[in-house]
Amino acid sequence: MSTQDSFEKTKKTTLKRSPEYADYDKQAVYEILDSGYMCTIAFVIDGMPYLNPTLYWRKGDYVYWHGLSGSRMLLEQAKNVDVCFNVSHLDGLLLGRSAFHHSVNYRSVTIYGKTELVEDHDEKMEVAFDLIESYFPGRRSELREHKEEEILKVKFLRLPIEEVSAKHRYDNSVMDILRRQESPAIMEYGPEGVNPHCWTGTIPIRTVMGTPISDTATDPNIQLPGYLSRSRFKADF
Repeated sequence: MSTQDSFEKTKKTTLKRSPEYADYDKQAVYEILDSGYMCTIAFVIDGMPYLNPTLYWRKGDYVYWHGLSGSRMLLEQAKNVDVCFNVSHLDGLLLGRSAFHHSVNYRSVTIYGKTELVEDHDEKMEVAFDLIESYFPGRRSELREHKEEEILKVKFLRLPIEEVSAKHRYDNSVMDILRRQESPAIMEYGPEGVNPHCWTGTIPIRTVMGTPISDTATDPNIQLPGYLSRSRFKADF
């Protein structure tokens, strides 16, 4: 069973390949979810598979997303359908001496479950603010209230974070992986190894925010809000 600190493994979430990289710790799952903006949602319409890349945010034990009320994707997802929800981050490229020894550092979370349509009007009003607050904590106080027509134009959906697993890896080099796997290929990287003049190593990858650029509607005397430097998009692994 799920506990306060970890999620229960299920047939869908039990990793068969490289299970040593699996993680069911709630804090690990939430940290990976809270480190990004974009997700991919897979589902089926009339027997055909579809993928929907979209913005998402987490509140408590749910992930949320939204879209125009008339969107075919949202109309189908609003029917309490089964989906597979994924968030992935690429943190580095690992280069070895063989094409087959190249790899990546990454963090990923996959959630399975049935979609839930947010139907209560007051809840929709609140969720619309949660979207902005999840990206820029403190910005809500500067925004006007929603217009009724704005709320009517969008659908908000959510997915309970219950059947879920994380998978992540951070290695300093390909040799770390080969040692862990107890692979005989590690001998290729010794002093007498093959192709010793081939460069090997790791190229870190970071996602960072650039310097904000005010548009022409902004009073030039307004200083940049502090929350622009406190946004959660950003934590390095």
